[in-house]
Amino acid sequence: MIKIGVSACLLGQNVRYDGRNKAIDINDHFDPKKYQLIGICPEVEMGLSIPRPPIKLIKDGEIKLVQVDDHSIDLTHQMRNWFQTNFQELSQFSGFILKSKSPSCGIQSTLMFSKNQTKKTDGLFVRFLKQDKSSIVLIDEINIQNNGLRNQFMKNLLIR
Repeated sequence: MIKIGVSACLLGQNVRYDGRNKAIDINDHFDPKKYQLIGICPEVEMGLSIPRPPIKLIKDGEIKLVQVDDHSIDLTHQMRNWFQTNFQELSQFSGFILKSKSPSCGIQSTLMFSKNQTKKTDGLFVRFLKQDKSSIVLIDEINIQNNGLRNQFMKNLLIR
């Protein structure tokens, strides 16, 4: 069975900062005899509440995950500690389908703010995945809707 981590909000779980979800229909694309889709929300799993104040990435020398309204509330170490504590479990996943633009789960779609510019980058959870599991197969909910990209994702899962 191929285990795929899926941003829990995409599976209809009300885990987003505003207590809502961003459900998409992905179950039809994955045969439950071959694939196990498992919801994961790094923000909730690291201990943030539902609902919660929104967060964002900033670059202030280093990249930090902070609350939008109070940059002094730095959640970077909390995310890193959760990731490191759960690395063995996360290593059991062959790939992840992640929420685009998320400060934790976005894949080259998350806005990172600095004094002089705003640019798109990976969310903090994705950064940690790429550092520690360079062979991990990642896709976001936008690209999983594309037949060609979804098929390539599935092929990559098999060769991983």
